[in-house]
Amino acid sequence: MEEHKDSCYPYNGIPTTWQGHHPKWLLSMSRNKGGQVWRQLGYYVIRASCLNHENVQNLIIDGDGIPLPADFAEVVDSLETWGVTKHSCWLRKSLMVMHEHLKEDNMYGGVAPEKMRLFHDCILQSIQRKAEMEFGRNSADYNKVLQNWNTYFWVRCTEEYSFFYLAHDSLNCAEEMIESIRASNCAATVQFTTVADVVPDSRISQFAAAGERTHK
Repeated sequence: MEEHKDSCYPYNGIPTTWQGHHPKWLLSMSRNKGGQVWRQLGYYVIRASCLNHENVQNLIIDGDGIPLPADFAEVVDSLETWGVTKHSCWLRKSLMVMHEHLKEDNMYGGVAPEKMRLFHDCILQSIQRKAEMEFGRNSADYNKVLQNWNTYFWVRCTEEYSFFYLAHDSLNCAEEMIESIRASNCAATVQFTTVADVVPDSRISQFAAAGERTHK
């Protein structure tokens, strides 16, 4: 840790004391699902304050706990409290995103990932779920919600830098877009039904009616 603390991300983004690193959260991955029916390998966070300092350092040294920098910790702080009330799997999916950001293969000379890119990728998990539940994955309306939100996010993040407010506003934006699309689809259905109701009888039905009157 001493060797990499000034040059290797995420270690150079973690607060340190004279005893070593002092992160707020550790990212850990489950490696064993033996004896657990349907259990999936997943990612978890451990609050460093729940462990003594020696255990925290040992987890980091052994590679069993990745210390999360401040930007990542900001996401976890919001999702483990407010976020779970919106989407129970939001934090778990975001931890998978964080792990990808922190993998050595995704690092460029130990440079930290862009803060807003991290925020975008984590918020995207919930926007995708909302759109999928309403319209189905990869439908035209699903893609429309994602495209419009993507534009909204990159404009909004020039004005707001807090993950919580960006996530909160993004959910409101997605809900408004979904409601607008739903109303538009409903109006189109009503219009189609109205037009179908006033279509004149076919020539065949007219001839049949005329023949029936002649017969009488």
